[in-house]
Amino acid sequence: MLLYIESLLDHVAEVAPSLEYLSLLGNEACPNELVSLDKDEDDYQRYRYFVLYKLTNLKFLDARKVSKREHEEANARGAFMKVVKPKTDTVRVLLGIRLVPFCFKKCFF
Repeated sequence: MLLYIESLLDHVAEVAPSLEYLSLLGNEACPNELVSLDKDEDDYQRYRYFVLYKLTNLKFLDARKVSKREHEEANARGAFMKVVKPKTDTVRVLLGIRLVPFCFKKCFF
């Protein structure tokens, strides 16, 4: 399962700069409802802008035609559309969540 999209896109841009068709559907790197129910159309559109920013000659991405407007948006904002998932520990610290071990017997804190 493909998880890290940026390194893949950099490699593809290097070895196949004129690539016109690409589908990453069904991979974790492609944020959509097929992979995860917590992803929505906005997540998917940001992903499309980022991919189009990296692979400028794409005409179809994930079985959907790339519009001229998408290419324009990708050129203008695509570099900022990279989605970075924070490490779980970082999220816990930011949210102030303290993990307590589960006890099968009485627990005293």
